[in-house]
Amino acid sequence: MIGILPAPVEGYLGAMRGGLVKYVSVPAQEVKQGDWVLYCFVMGSDIFDRLAFVSRRDENKDEGYQRNLSKQRAAEIAHYLDTENGCIPNSILVNLEDGAKFDRKKGILSIPDTPRAAWVIDGQHRMYGLRQAKSKFELIISAFLALDVPTQAKQFKVINSKQRGVSTSLLYDLLDLTKDGSFAQQRGHDLAVRLNEDPESPWFGEIDMTGSGSGLITQTRVVSAVESLISDRGALYPFSEEEQFGILRNYFAAVKTLVPSEWGNKRSVLTKAMGFSALLIILPQVLTLTLQRFNDFTIPSIVKVIDPLKKIQFRC
Repeated sequence: MIGILPAPVEGYLGAMRGGLVKYVSVPAQEVKQGDWVLYCFVMGSDIFDRLAFVSRRDENKDEGYQRNLSKQRAAEIAHYLDTENGCIPNSILVNLEDGAKFDRKKGILSIPDTPRAAWVIDGQHRMYGLRQAKSKFELIISAFLALDVPTQAKQFKVINSKQRGVSTSLLYDLLDLTKDGSFAQQRGHDLAVRLNEDPESPWFGEIDMTGSGSGLITQTRVVSAVESLISDRGALYPFSEEEQFGILRNYFAAVKTLVPSEWGNKRSVLTKAMGFSALLIILPQVLTLTLQRFNDFTIPSIVKVIDPLKKIQFRC
């Protein structure tokens, strides 16, 4: 059991990377959970705020893993803390960057007093809510020491996949970092990225990759609809990733060519989740017919095969 810990000691100076660095030192408890080692301590919200940093996925595709901040949720937390005698009983999970160190003999954790010393893995809304609040609080912090970014992302993914409110699209988007998805999930994510980023793709810039953007459809819809096609016995399974992407791009380009007034129209179901899934349901048959008739899967050939789609009413 962890008892009441004294307040942080500020102003400790030490050497790091050849220079003199100021540290914030706190009494801490080392906790082992399976193969993981955590450090639990108490820190004032004002001190934590200057050390903590959040890296969101939309801002940094290479290292970010958090979902976008909900300003409303942060404001609600601030209001709760200031007006309803609120408290924050749950610990905030962070990763302490290079330079943090724990003295087991003294039970003291020393953290470099720098703005990016602690990356918030879980608790960004509490952090920003506290930033807006007038009240100051003693926070319970649980910390890893110097995890690499993929491992941080895995921790975030595991924690939040068991909770409500985190976009599945964001969890798919983290596959680039975690590398722990199934073959179909990883391939589905890769195809979604290419469809969204290729200027020649009809879906260029129109796939909401993290579940917090303004695309026509979410990455969740793309991956879930594509999975059955690229997994074992799926119509696209025999093809390479490059061929799968080419088939999808040409197919949707042909649909856009056939009914241009429907593409991207907010009143049309064609480029909404329902339309996307429906189009992929008939893709295997379209692929077979096009290859049989024309021995290729080019846009002009596909347009001829799907010509009957012009008779369908896509407006809501």
